[in-house]
Amino acid sequence: MRTRLPIIPIFFAFIVSNMAFGQTSKVVSGSTNFKVKYVLGTCDGTFDAPKGEAVFNEKSPENAFFNIDIAANTFKTGNNSRDKDMKSEKYFDVEKYPNIHFKSTKVEKKSGKYEATGKLTIRDVTKTVTLPFEAKKNSDGTYSLSSTFEVNRLDYKVGTKDWKLKDVVTVDLKAVIK
Repeated sequence: MRTRLPIIPIFFAFIVSNMAFGQTSKVVSGSTNFKVKYVLGTCDGTFDAPKGEAVFNEKSPENAFFNIDIAANTFKTGNNSRDKDMKSEKYFDVEKYPNIHFKSTKVEKKSGKYEATGKLTIRDVTKTVTLPFEAKKNSDGTYSLSSTFEVNRLDYKVGTKDWKLKDVVTVDLKAVIK
């Protein structure tokens, strides 16, 4: 008769390591804001808050993991005509590509801040990017994460070269994970 006792220590080791290195959490709130310069100034807009899962503990950032989606069809600038155009095939093509997706492959702490390296997918283009972020543990045990980074929209086939619209978009992403 085979004993199953060796499985028990492995199971407990797995549980203890998950408690020490972070637990899978959900994004419970947040915001996604962006800015892009154009001929008349700066266009500010939003997407809905990111959704997805995260594993994070500031004591072991090397074990962190992010798998986050932003619904592309939630694009808003306060101009209905522009918003409709941005959701079209010419820009985000939200019918065909409903989500902007980021999945980390590595997280590390550098100079007091964190960096998440992973795959960013917009439309049908996936590129490896490194996103800087800050993390703050809240009194209720949640983490507030924030990241500001730039994306060249042309790298992801969001529109075409246009003298009226700059190529680089600044994104400000905030998420609370629990």
